Amino acid sequence: MSRRRASSPDLIYPSRRVMRFCVLSIFIIAGVWLFTLKADLSPESLGDSQLLKRAVLSNEGDVKEHPIDEYVKSFPKVRSWKETGVPTSTGREGENGLVIEDDDIMEIEMGMGDTKEKVPFDWPRVRKLFVFGDSFSTRDKDYRKDGVDWGHFQELHGKATDMKWPDYLYAVFHDFHILQYWNLAKVGATIHHSVLPPGLESYGTFETQINDFEDLFTPLPGPRQVDWHSNDTLFIVVFGINDNGRLNRDDLHEGGGLDVPATTKALVDSLINQSRRLHSLGARNFLFMTLPPLHLSPKYKLPSQVGYDIHERVELSVTHFNDNLRSSVKQFEDDVGDSNVMLFDLNKFWKILLDYPELFGITDVSRFRMTIDGRLPNFGRMGLAYHDNQHVSWSSAELIARSVNGLLMRNSASIQFSNASQTEYTA
Repeated sequence: MSRRRASSPDLIYPSRRVMRFCVLSIFIIAGVWLFTLKADLSPESLGDSQLLKRAVLSNEGDVKEHPIDEYVKSFPKVRSWKETGVPTSTGREGENGLVIEDDDIMEIEMGMGDTKEKVPFDWPRVRKLFVFGDSFSTRDKDYRKDGVDWGHFQELHGKATDMKWPDYLYAVFHDFHILQYWNLAKVGATIHHSVLPPGLESYGTFETQINDFEDLFTPLPGPRQVDWHSNDTLFIVVFGINDNGRLNRDDLHEGGGLDVPATTKALVDSLINQSRRLHSLGARNFLFMTLPPLHLSPKYKLPSQVGYDIHERVELSVTHFNDNLRSSVKQFEDDVGDSNVMLFDLNKFWKILLDYPELFGITDVSRFRMTIDGRLPNFGRMGLAYHDNQHVSWSSAELIARSVNGLLMRNSASIQFSNASQTEYTA
């Protein structure tokens, strides 16, 4: 029998025209798919998904650094768990620039006396807190009228809601049993009369607040119940909101608007000069804050609100103010030499919160009122970012205090200069 396979039916091969059509169809489908993929990853299609935009755009060298990365860089780094021991002046250099020596222990003199040498700042060891500012920070205290107390706000102890951000810093993020807190901030305060006076004389300025401090709390160590010293006291200075609001109101200035670059520079120069005065009175630990993006607050952002017509001017003036402040704070630290000078970039932090409210548990970043069954609930509990058209809610204030606390801790000797194991800091 023959082993030859039975012949199979004749195969039908496609014509060249059909082949060209199939190949062309494949290319068209692939092109549509690639175009769709590119569109899905474009900034326009991503909308508010800034986290994905960050990952996609980070590979493009000409793209501006993402705000999250900018903000993170404003914090000192911490050692990784692999970097143990104590940073010293000699030894190997760790990944984050700290010099590590596994066997040596650097002793830090944290004495409570006054010294001309720069002593490392340590937030857990701070015992006195002075705050200067405006309605963003105030507790409406009048120490000239009521006298200097012991610096313990009993009404804040154990409280969780309806506080300003420095209240949270004092009562929640530090031990209020040992931290004394005096708040000299005043509603409506500006930096200095000579640049932009306050709306009412009673509001005062940074200068008048320092006058109160000098008269009531100096010379060192101040009244018996205060007993503050250079190394155990933190001075917080937050100004500029009222100044930038008044700067952009033409009705307050005869002959039209003020020169924004020149005026904001004068404001920052005055702020730093007044801070030098605090330094001359014994202050050695300073915390400054940039201004938040005021143009994004409801007062300037919403068409129905009073400041909408000047929101672009407010944005410009805040940008000039913050740029001047960042460089001037650094220069101030270099000039005095013996002080710890820190800057919390509230502008960068607040922009991140406005872009990603969900990450912070914030419900709405524009509306500031809510009515339920005909009644007004607690707006902070509702997760609103703002309490009114300009001031932040207590939920936002708590978030700001939490972030400031993180910056203070990152700058602290207990973190940066302590003896670290893989699991523990020992200061």
